[in-house]
Amino acid sequence: MLIAALLTVNVQSTQAAGRSEVTYNYGSHARQKLDAYWNPTGADQPGIVILHGGYWYADSGWATWSRTFADAGYATFSVDYRLNFDAPWPAQRDDAIDALSWIKANAAEFDLDPDRLVILGSSAGGQIGTAVATYGSGGSRIKGVVGLSPVASPYRAWNDGNHDLSADKERKVRDNATVLARCFPDPADTDTSVHPSCWGTWVDMVVKNRASGANDAPMYLIHSQDDFVPVQHSLDLEEDEEVQHDMPADGVTVETVPGAAHGGALLDEPGMKDKVLAWIDARLGA
Repeated sequence: MLIAALLTVNVQSTQAAGRSEVTYNYGSHARQKLDAYWNPTGADQPGIVILHGGYWYADSGWATWSRTFADAGYATFSVDYRLNFDAPWPAQRDDAIDALSWIKANAAEFDLDPDRLVILGSSAGGQIGTAVATYGSGGSRIKGVVGLSPVASPYRAWNDGNHDLSADKERKVRDNATVLARCFPDPADTDTSVHPSCWGTWVDMVVKNRASGANDAPMYLIHSQDDFVPVQHSLDLEEDEEVQHDMPADGVTVETVPGAAHGGALLDEPGMKDKVLAWIDARLGA
């Protein structure tokens, strides 16, 4: 029997040959829901948990890729989370962790092996996914994280978007990171008597500040050469994990591809989908 938290929000018509698509609540907030895509097999299959992008303030659709992954043999879960105007950081990281717990508790419903899960996070979702990988014993929750243009340092994004030559999308990341933190970054604002420390929140949003090496899940982080979230976000995280915390050299893999694709669009680059799935399979023992 499934636990009481298994609540169906909307049962959609089955698509393709045997694939199930159902929306569930994993929490009480309207945005704490997930879309599950799986092909019932009677045998445990690996899983991919998708965290969408959208500057932390908007949703973005992942139905097409979710169906692609499901039909490739992965139980796939496209997770919504509270946005920056719903709740400040770390609500988004908390939601991702809660969604993972819910998925594992209900694994039998999806013919899922709860010990073979990875996160795929895009842009803001990449920041959340890598934050899950480095928070506490992230490696005990998931087998790995694929980050597509992850905003691994909202503080770096704030600085990149805060000068006269900043592009519109850089300013958009800056502004929404400020909403996420509920304040502008100020190293002197450490008072917690009235509200959570502003500077402490910004420090916590930067993924490398939670890095711990062996306790963290492996990561595959991808940017384009002209990405408005530059690869330096991921290079800084890689250096902190492997140099400061002795993570194995292949613990964080950073790749840059030609062009200006961002987030989910990176999967459309030649050969990238296959490379991502090969990395996932290596982590999951598939």
